[in-house]
Amino acid sequence: MGIMDQLWQWTVEKFITTFIVVPVLCYVGWFLFRHIIQLSLQAWRFVRSRRRALQAVAREGAHEGEGVWRTTPIDQPRDYWRGVTSSRILAIANLKGGVGKTTLAANIGAYLAKDWQKRVLLIDLDFQGSLSSMAFPGKDWLPAAHQSSRATRLIGGDVTPADFHLLPQKVDLNTDEKGPGRLEVITAYYDLAQADNRIMIEWLLQCSDDTPDVLHALLELLKGRQLRTPDARYSLAKILHSEIVQTAFDVIIIDCPPRLTTSKIQALCASSHLLIPTIFDRASAEAVVSFRDQVETLRRAGICPHLKYIGVVGTMWRPGRVAQRDAITFVKDALGNGPIGILPEKTFVPHAAALINDAPDGIAHIVMPNSKEGQQIRTAIAELAEHVAGQMGISQHAYFHEAAE
Repeated sequence: MGIMDQLWQWTVEKFITTFIVVPVLCYVGWFLFRHIIQLSLQAWRFVRSRRRALQAVAREGAHEGEGVWRTTPIDQPRDYWRGVTSSRILAIANLKGGVGKTTLAANIGAYLAKDWQKRVLLIDLDFQGSLSSMAFPGKDWLPAAHQSSRATRLIGGDVTPADFHLLPQKVDLNTDEKGPGRLEVITAYYDLAQADNRIMIEWLLQCSDDTPDVLHALLELLKGRQLRTPDARYSLAKILHSEIVQTAFDVIIIDCPPRLTTSKIQALCASSHLLIPTIFDRASAEAVVSFRDQVETLRRAGICPHLKYIGVVGTMWRPGRVAQRDAITFVKDALGNGPIGILPEKTFVPHAAALINDAPDGIAHIVMPNSKEGQQIRTAIAELAEHVAGQMGISQHAYFHEAAE
């Protein structure tokens, strides 16, 4: 074999080694490395998330523990304090059903929109959709088949501030007056119950459908940052505290479910103020005290530290009943001199057949006839709505964002 043949053979072998064998080996090595790292990250996240979940639901001796919603770390949005304190967001909540939460939310919102010409947003976070059906009686507001309800998209982080305007539906205020006042509703349906569970579990286990890029994951770990999903407790706050939403509405009212669900926690974390409606009987009074204790636990833990109390308001009120007075005394004694008290009796919403019977026909303050009973109910709603507005710093003759300036 000549020198030229040997040189050619060496060149071919060198070319194959340099440009084929080595790159293939490098690619296979990089593929195996990424696969091993990916499996290691998945195993690490599984062990960590399992430990986190078990700690969140662990018992303390013979008693139940602190609860899922006090799980740390707490990842509040940037400028969370500013977002809460500069907004006017009212959560109407209790742990007991049937105490008038939906009725108050709908009618306070209707009064502020119709009589005070405010731009009001109502958010229904109860999967039964009572507020939604009250706001749109006889109308097709239900989500289409295989489509999430508007409230589900809201709490699930599927909506950005830029496309938030697609969610609310406008309510007919039954007035010919032209003015800035309007009432809009974000509706809820039964799929919200599944979303509540899914979001809580994904957050608790720190898992999501998005698998992080290996290099990004390694870089974050080298920086000492743990890989975790966004804090589900503040998803609603990020949307409602945005400049776009705050500019669009003067006040936001959230109708919360009678359970400590994901959406209810999101509502408490997003809201600036809390109103607790109750019937003054013994069972409902005990629920008020229990709910106050849970809210105080969340506030002290730094989950919703800036939430302010409007107070406890009576519903289905019948003056002169001894049992109601006894329940009021019980609540006052249990609440003590703490940050929350019972509102003046003039703000209590009376027990009225028209208020209940008209619910399937629409929001009472909008559709109720001008009868004697109707005027009494409207007066009671006005007293409560104006008291709430005063506590929240909402002026009758100016938009909030203008007054803030």
